[in-house]
Amino acid sequence: MGFPARGMRRMRKKNTIGLSRRRVLASMGAIGVASAGAGLGTTAYFSDEESFEGNSLAAGELDLKVDWQQTYDGPIPTGENAGQVKEHAVNAYPDTSGDNDYGDGLQDLNGVHYSGAGEIDPVFNAAEVPACCDCGDDEYYVTYGGESYCIEPLTGDDPIEAYENETGVRSENEDIQGESRSTVFLWKDAPDDEDGNIYLFIVQDAKDTETGGTASYVIEGAPNAQWESGSWIVEDDDGASTDDEYMENGVAEGHWVWEGANTDGGVFGPVNNDDGTLGDFALRLTPELNQKAGLYDEFANGDYDDWFDGSWSPLTRLVVLDGSASNVITLEEGIEDSGEGVEDVTIHSSCGIDSGVELETPAVFRSENYPEQEHLVQFDDVKPGDNGEITFSLHLCDNPGYVWMTAANFSENGGTLTEPEIDAILDNAGNDGPTTVDEVEDSGHLADHVEVTVWYDEDCDNVYDEEVEEAIFEGTLRDLMENTFELEDDEDEGMVQLGEDCYPARAGFCIGFEWWVPTEVGNIIQGDEAHFDLGFYTEQCRHNEDPGNTVDGNNTANDTANGTVNGTENGTPQPS
Repeated sequence: MGFPARGMRRMRKKNTIGLSRRRVLASMGAIGVASAGAGLGTTAYFSDEESFEGNSLAAGELDLKVDWQQTYDGPIPTGENAGQVKEHAVNAYPDTSGDNDYGDGLQDLNGVHYSGAGEIDPVFNAAEVPACCDCGDDEYYVTYGGESYCIEPLTGDDPIEAYENETGVRSENEDIQGESRSTVFLWKDAPDDEDGNIYLFIVQDAKDTETGGTASYVIEGAPNAQWESGSWIVEDDDGASTDDEYMENGVAEGHWVWEGANTDGGVFGPVNNDDGTLGDFALRLTPELNQKAGLYDEFANGDYDDWFDGSWSPLTRLVVLDGSASNVITLEEGIEDSGEGVEDVTIHSSCGIDSGVELETPAVFRSENYPEQEHLVQFDDVKPGDNGEITFSLHLCDNPGYVWMTAANFSENGGTLTEPEIDAILDNAGNDGPTTVDEVEDSGHLADHVEVTVWYDEDCDNVYDEEVEEAIFEGTLRDLMENTFELEDDEDEGMVQLGEDCYPARAGFCIGFEWWVPTEVGNIIQGDEAHFDLGFYTEQCRHNEDPGNTVDGNNTANDTANGTVNGTENGTPQPS
């Protein structure tokens, strides 16, 4: 049985390298070329010189980072809820929240939640974990339209003074304005101190132009951060008769209409965490510009004719400022009158995760509920009715790549035979099976009775929605290991391609892996064990005419099967 969707391609026993081994193009040293004319004695021949200096070739990088969230519907082993049977978090990466040595088992990065599990409804999903970024300590990670940037805040003592809204109808600070431009940037109110409050500036257009416009912004942020109690400390039109709208109730909104003489916008904050230090926030800005703006229909209907002087024209650029008003990064240009095609802007204060050999194992698999966990999947009291789920989020850094799911080291054993299990084996033996107790042998039946679904988890919420999401595999654990990955013995390794096309760099996606034991299975699985490794593998797209068949033969299955989380995941469901 193969993967049925997205051109899934099955490859038998491909030797792969683990994700902890980054496939990088061969590097080459610098080369220089120069030529020169020369003279001998007093002779002065015609001469000329052309040189090409400082030449170099640098190899690119292909790095796959994998993070995850795992849940289990079974008994909680430790803690104040020990013994309760319910769905709960097992482990996650990254996981930086918790009261003890380990995290709480829910996926977060410095307080920004990405997990579909738990009670917090995250604004960002696991595909949006800023896994690949390498911003500095004083920089913030901005993404837009598949591109990413590290920016610094502008600084000063007072954000209200910086906006220069003395007239109440426009900004007088021409440095932060741009004609037909929607401008976004961060402001830090303590330029000479590491700690300080961070504010979000939004400025529409420039003052004293011939045309006005309309724009809206919707601002969402990670729950439980100070930004939720922030406010619009500057409202560009702050008069009682303004038609602008400012809202702040979990989701902040600004809706603006302005004439040519004025600007519009505001300052919202603080957006960083509630102890006044840098970091620990993430924002999603949804610009709705021009005809998509919330007040455009009223404008078009003539509701503002009593004060709107001049004509309307669209904003044509969306920009973010980096460290100074003169350092402008254009996110979108040529914006149409309709406002269509403008995407969300995300800003993260914390970014970048370790991967592969950088991870500290087994500590990365442990959490408050599972402080002794040695592997990703490790349950020793699985019973009929139990189920578990892992959503892996994959991030290709720097370059696009083909991606495969891998499996290896599939093995079983039957453990110690119990009387109920012997009876169950005899009852299910059939004509060719054992007929007496002495003939009963148990090499393990668990893999035949663990049902598995693997799917593209489009919203990364740890739940398979069969009406809208695409299954990659549905069947038993044995079917997955022996038929899909074609593992014939416990030293085999197999891989199955996820789609036929290249996955773009920096764009994350999620794969769900769910297992469960049906309640009708009964005693036949008592004491049985199943062991397996899961992993992911990538190859560059460029010049790769035969993806999956270019693996170096020296990288054997044994090289990867004993790897860390990015190479393999060791699973051991063990009923008793």
